[in-house]
Amino acid sequence: MDQQYDPENVFTRMHHRVTGELLRLLDGLYSNIEDSLFELATRARTESQQRNCFELMRELRYRRSRATQQFARGMQGSLQLWFAGGPETEEVTQTHHEMARRMSEKCSAHFANLLQTLAERTADATGREFETAALPIGPYQIARKFIQSMSALEFDDTAIEVVQHLFSRFVLDRLGPIYGECNHELDRAGFLTARDLANAADARA
Repeated sequence: MDQQYDPENVFTRMHHRVTGELLRLLDGLYSNIEDSLFELATRARTESQQRNCFELMRELRYRRSRATQQFARGMQGSLQLWFAGGPETEEVTQTHHEMARRMSEKCSAHFANLLQTLAERTADATGREFETAALPIGPYQIARKFIQSMSALEFDDTAIEVVQHLFSRFVLDRLGPIYGECNHELDRAGFLTARDLANAADARA
């Protein structure tokens, strides 16, 4: 097999490229989070609420680099999920699971066809069935990595709602072109969808 189209090489390249795109999107996200927290502070009804917003802004600036690195490490750690059959070794709390599910729900529905095609090509390449939610670059997995990277920050309920909304808007909602490129790359490497496989089987019959 041409090493360029060896499944492990293809998925490794694809995963690294997607991670790079996500880090680029996160840069814009953090700027928008800070702007939104500043707006919340100016509209705060009490000094305590205002102080909380400003303190969180300072904490976010201080921890931004570390949180970004943690997100990148988390994405890098999920690379093995393309090839290994077992789940990730890191523990996922029920709270993080529910937050990630809610944050990714809209995106998963909006890009359902793209994600299903990606899952089918992945199954053809790896010989393992893939649910779209289990895709290492799927909306749920990305949201979960982001939540884990931000877990050291103590957001109040209002700030959590703002961050979730902005993450969906500035990261998850912009994944369509990325998923399209991934599908194109897997197609070019010769990995087929379920329909392609069915058509090939019919042609041989």
